Order: sequence, then C-alpha cells, then structure tokens
Amino acid sequence: MSEKVLYIRADMNPQISVGHVMRCLSVADSAKERGIKTVFIAADDQPASLVRERGHELIVLGTDWQNMDGELPELEKLITERKIDRILIDTYQVTDSYLRYVNALTKVFYLDDVNAFPYPVYAVINYSNHASESTYPVRYPGTRFYLGCGYAPLREAFKNPHPKKINQSVKNVLILSGGSDPYGMLPAILEALPLNKYETVNAICGNYNANLDIIKTKFASYPSVHILPRVEKIWRYYEEADVVVSAGGSTLYELSSMGVPTITYSFVDNQIPNVRAFDLDGVMPYAGDARGGNVPARVAKLLEDLDDPAVRNENSRRLQRLVDGRGADRMVDVICEGP
Repeated sequence: MSEKVLYIRADMNPQISVGHVMRCLSVADSAKERGIKTVFIAADDQPASLVRERGHELIVLGTDWQNMDGELPELEKLITERKIDRILIDTYQVTDSYLRYVNALTKVFYLDDVNAFPYPVYAVINYSNHASESTYPVRYPGTRFYLGCGYAPLREAFKNPHPKKINQSVKNVLILSGGSDPYGMLPAILEALPLNKYETVNAICGNYNANLDIIKTKFASYPSVHILPRVEKIWRYYEEADVVVSAGGSTLYELSSMGVPTITYSFVDNQIPNVRAFDLDGVMPYAGDARGGNVPARVAKLLEDLDDPAVRNENSRRLQRLVDGRGADRMVDVICEGP
C-alpha cells in the first residue's frame, strides 16, 4: 500500500508575510500525528526554515509567486510524477484559469477567506467567523463547502485549553503586529499607552519586521516593556496576558481558543470582515484600520474599557465557546480521509 501524502501549495515572503504557511503548518502537524506525510510546494525557498523545522518536506518550483499561471507546467509535471490525487492550495494569487487547470489534474481544496470569485475547485474551506452559505451565493455546481470556526487550523497547543484566568485588573498587555507591521502600529500603540500603569507590556515583532532594534532602543527606558522577536510557544504569552492587542488573521482564532480578551485592528482588506464580525458579536472590540483613523488612541480607550473584569470574563467565555482548537484535525478529515 502506498504512503498517504498531503500536498500543500503555499508561499511566504515580506509582501504576504507568514500567515498562509503558518496555518497550513498546523494542518501538516495534525496530519503527521496520523502518520500522514506532508509535502509543501512553494514558488521559492522562503518557507524552508519554518517548514523543515517542523519536520515537513518542501519542494521549490523556482517560479514567480505573483504569476501562478506561469508555474502550471512545473506543477503539472509534479502532479503527474508523484500521482498527486488531491492538493490544498492557500494563496490569494490564484486565478480562475489556474484553479480550473489544476482541478482538472487533481482534486483542489482551496483555503479561502476572501471570496474573490467563484472558485472552480473540488472543495472550499473557509474557517472565518463570518463564513456561511450566504458568503458564496455564486458557486460552481458540485463544489463542496466546509465553513465556520470549526475548521480554524490551530496548533496542538490550542486544542481544548483550560478556561482563562481573569484578574481583577489589567496588569499584563501583549501587542502583536503581524509578520511585517507595514504601518508601524507596534511602536505607535506603545506610544499611546500609559506604559508605567502596567506590570508587563510584551510587544512581539514578526519575522519580517526590520525595525526590531530601533523599537527596542526607543522603549529601553521603560522597565515594563519587552520588545521581542518571533517567539516559540507563543501560547505562554497568551496565558500571561490580561489583554492582547492584535492585527486580524489566524492569531485571533488562537486567542479565541484560549479565551484571551483581545482588541483588534486591521491593515489589509481581507482582515476587515474578520475583525468586524468579532466586533459585531461583542467579543473582540475593533480599534479600526491602520490605513485611516487613530488606531493607537482607540486602543488606549478600549484598554480602559476592558479594565472591568466582568467584561473580560464574559468575552473570554464566549470566545472559547466559538473556537475549540480542533480545526486542523477536521481539515485533515476533509482532505485526507474524505472521498
């Protein structure tokens, strides 16, 4: 019997950051637990260190990540040689013609959160909190849909965590700014906060943030402030934090699973439906978009509002009811165990 292999097509770089690869790594790790090997396919070698340090294989196409139609000859060759019968694709760069071509070669499972156009694929997976049947009013006959937070692909550490301990006041704040922080939100938010009010303020820079040393120097005089590069076991910081300030993205589902009271903001269009849905549900207040409006000032005001432990407790319990952390397992069920 041939070895079961999960193939994943995803990229990462300073322009698109690490989110696509990171959420796919959660799926790969879940597959590995079941004895299923995962092979990532990327345009270039930028995901190499992340993919290989988690024990997975990477195939580099040597193509332009922004021109996916141009990679089709290489991808078709790979699909034929390896007899790939299904593939998970996670990138916003796809076109209708690309998906149509690949889906004629193998079953395409497309991981979506923007509904850019009707996808001519075998299946669409969208774990967004706003995803529902009405998200896809126009669709191809026969395409399967797997929708909702139950499919949020999180790492093992986020499966069924214990209830969040809610302190009487906000003493520990964690600030997250995504992989590159293109609008400088991390230092701007720090400047807007009464930093001496808190016992600890951890600010984590992403992989592609080139200003780590500059930010460290700027806030070196504040003993409570710790400027950190990308960290391992970030869930330990979630556990310690009374409130997190985070850009939109998969991180919000990690925080939900652990019941961490969170203030959100956005800096790209695809984050907006996500953060607005959390805000409208009354579980994560939204401070606005980094491209317009005064996000730092709004964050400072919302932190004051969240000083009420009753508010944080209610938000925490509702978030944990929303996300149970087993989405990666469900995605493996759908992709690897289904027909």
